[in-house]
Amino acid sequence: MSEGPINEVHRTTAISLPPVGSTERLGQQLLAEALLTDDGRVTDTPEAKTVAIEALARRMRSSTPALVLASMGLVVGNDMASHLSNGRYVLVPYNDRYPSMGADVLHVDELNPADPRHAAEKVVAMDSPRADTLVRMIAVSELMGSWAYGSDNNVRVLALQQAAQEEFSLAGVLEWHMDAKTRFAVSLELDYNRETLRDFLRTQYEMTQEVLASRGITEVLSYRALSWPESARRPDWAVDQNVGQVVEARQRPLASWSADRQIVTDWLEERRGTGVILAARLPARDILSLPTTGMGYLGQKEWVALPGDHRAVLDGIVSHTAPAATTGQSAAAAVSLGAPALAGAAHDQASAPIPAPGTAPRWRPLPITQQLNPGDPLDNRITRILDGAEPAPSWWPKDDSGYAITRRDLDFLGISPIQIRWLLTGEAPMGMTPELYQQFGSEMLAALERDGIDPSQVDIRLKGTGAGFFSGIHKTLPREVDVADNPLALQRLREWFGNDQNRPLRRPYDAMWRLGVEPEPSDFDLDINSTAIVRAAREYWRTHHSDRYPGDFMGGHGYLDKQTVSGTLPALAEWAGAWEEKLGRPLSLGVFESTGPFDATVLGRALSSHFKESDWIIHQPDTPMAWRTPRSRISPGATERTGTPRPSAAAARSRSTTRSKPSPGTTASGTGPDRSAPRHGPDGPARRRGRGK
Repeated sequence: MSEGPINEVHRTTAISLPPVGSTERLGQQLLAEALLTDDGRVTDTPEAKTVAIEALARRMRSSTPALVLASMGLVVGNDMASHLSNGRYVLVPYNDRYPSMGADVLHVDELNPADPRHAAEKVVAMDSPRADTLVRMIAVSELMGSWAYGSDNNVRVLALQQAAQEEFSLAGVLEWHMDAKTRFAVSLELDYNRETLRDFLRTQYEMTQEVLASRGITEVLSYRALSWPESARRPDWAVDQNVGQVVEARQRPLASWSADRQIVTDWLEERRGTGVILAARLPARDILSLPTTGMGYLGQKEWVALPGDHRAVLDGIVSHTAPAATTGQSAAAAVSLGAPALAGAAHDQASAPIPAPGTAPRWRPLPITQQLNPGDPLDNRITRILDGAEPAPSWWPKDDSGYAITRRDLDFLGISPIQIRWLLTGEAPMGMTPELYQQFGSEMLAALERDGIDPSQVDIRLKGTGAGFFSGIHKTLPREVDVADNPLALQRLREWFGNDQNRPLRRPYDAMWRLGVEPEPSDFDLDINSTAIVRAAREYWRTHHSDRYPGDFMGGHGYLDKQTVSGTLPALAEWAGAWEEKLGRPLSLGVFESTGPFDATVLGRALSSHFKESDWIIHQPDTPMAWRTPRSRISPGATERTGTPRPSAAAARSRSTTRSKPSPGTTASGTGPDRSAPRHGPDGPARRRGRGK
């Protein structure tokens, strides 16, 4: 637990405030304005923001990769972290005066001498110390942007609220109801970035306290406005109260207060329903940040405060029963993620019942009727392993506990053993036949080409249970105690295992659907890695989603917003819809920059979805149409006992009738150009397989 303010109750018999409009109030406001503007040295909001960003980027303890991961958004992606220290790449800031607004990451051969932004004195080489500083500033700016957008209306700021509660040991704060999807997203954000978010908040607090102490400030007179629509339930403290009364108005862990009463009054006048103005003498120890030390909007003379003892004076009441005058509002004003948890208010968080497998009309997985050939050495060995007549070899599908799949598992899951053969030989992932896999890959590349993406600009991989049979370490197969309130799942779990405790630790393919815990069978989890796509999507976002929170652009820790994927790649979206119908399973399209998912192992994390040698590769610039040359997972020693794994008839036909053409920039013999030179156009240089594994 960090040292710092905790919201202990510091009660007094009264809170004394000077009268509204009095000379004393004006004097308090002038003192506050001097604090906010550093005695007039900072004159506008962008300048204040730059001062804060530079200080935070310099002082935060989090590593640059951790900052990038925590700030993924419209201008921060994995390319920015992965290419640091690589002199073949540069940063090209969007704005000379305010470089923290963002920068393009370009290969040096993409620089255009005719573009003034690409002049030598304006670009920043990625192997220079200045590049690390600039990346940190951009990342901090992105984090600060979540607060500028709204204190409770995007996933990142909701995660910051919880991080503040943890960092400063806050009790009795106003809780916030969220739907299950938002709550999961917030939890994921914290799982990945909790320590960085806490560092972000703690550093602001430390800098703010130093400023306040240097000025001898022990408290600040502050104002906050709250409003409720006419039909909304108000907290008890806001009902039948009179101006001048002291109320205990519970606050969120972080809340904005203004030094100027007129600003909050004007804000209330723009709304209808009932509103109140709260005034409080906030102790210096409860001020988290000023516009020059972190979050806080100078244009509204705002600072961000911790909740303290929640006590304030009801300094004004406004009621508008008629529609308020039309005024300009920010896009954030119309966004809502959840609502305050008021005492006594009913809030239904029950989830809809999950249908049993086969009852949902959309998802009907493709039936696979092919069988193993007892006369084939490999097929015969697979049969023996499944039946327990032979120990499972090292190449057999296992989870991280060492559990190896058996016939009992396949029978319950409705999986034909031939799918295990295809998985092991690389001929087809789970849920497909080799024939369909060939068609699947070819039509996907064709769809991308119709969307203007050349195959040489994209790396495509299959992740999840479709490629490895078992889920990752973040998903555990439930036990009886976990499904005690789900009779169907409990019954099916007993049908599967009986009393046998020898079970998988992780979730096998289709397991959650077969148990009746999830409404969908296992999906095809595709990672499509292409900076060219992300650049096109960025332009699409700026044209079509200017009203949305920019951090959503590459939320989910570096992959594109789903709506943006569909809008940018309509042909691919149409392809995905058609194949969902054909395969009877959902397709998940995760679009990343060319460097792929963030490598969380550099931060000491066990769970990371970065590029690995073991990935199921569908297509790469270096290995185009990889389904034509499937990679067997069976270790070399296995062929001495089983014979060489033979490809399916479909795979053999494909290789005998279709010759793979060399990728652009390579010779027919497979000898490529200098790896330090860019290849395949604006997507930058191709990667070596196995990079960063």
